[in-house]
Amino acid sequence: MAVDSLRAHLVEELTDLVDAETQLTKALPRMAEAAATAALRTAFRTHLQETRGHITRLNQALRELGEKPARKTCEAMKGLLTEGEELMNSAPEGALRDAMMITAAQKVEHYEMASYGTVRTYAQVLGESAVARLLAQTLKEEKAADGKLTMIAESSVNEGAAEEWRSQDEDAGMIQRSTEWMGEQVGAASRQLAGGARRAAASVGLASDQSSGRRRAPARKSASRTRARKTSRKKR
Repeated sequence: MAVDSLRAHLVEELTDLVDAETQLTKALPRMAEAAATAALRTAFRTHLQETRGHITRLNQALRELGEKPARKTCEAMKGLLTEGEELMNSAPEGALRDAMMITAAQKVEHYEMASYGTVRTYAQVLGESAVARLLAQTLKEEKAADGKLTMIAESSVNEGAAEEWRSQDEDAGMIQRSTEWMGEQVGAASRQLAGGARRAAASVGLASDQSSGRRRAPARKSASRTRARKTSRKKR
């Protein structure tokens, strides 16, 4: 749709925000359910209620402008929420997944803060003070939600995620050390077995040589007897 004025652009942006907030109301319950940290779960649920209020204000702002919200998909919010869903599904429940969800949620908040800040300024420039006040109220709540997420991340979640990583690293180190120790023990046992086998083989070889010597001795005695008999016949 062609946009021929700042007012038309304002209406288009407000319509876009209606869809963005509607998408968010569907994502926040899933995020709250997936959160392991109680404070984060509460923050998502609180912001869900705020987001519903944001939709109400947006519709009110459009009415102040004499407009009705048109059907439009906010592609930016759709992309942010898709990325957030992928992050949420890529890690097991715990501090790491909570940290990843905060990352996704703060990307959403910063997008909304930029959007609400812009439309509020447009409304002010156009002399739509009632609309500007509605949008400024929502902008304030978005900033507060972002600050709350930062506080939760810095007070517990980030350190918890780091601790999970350190624990995994220690476990991996223990497994590696255990594997190396087992390898050393197996190698020592193999060397002992090989040495025993060589000694056994040497013993068998010595016994074989001794046995062969005993068997060859009668043969020499028999040859001597044969020569003696031949000599005796000649004398006769």
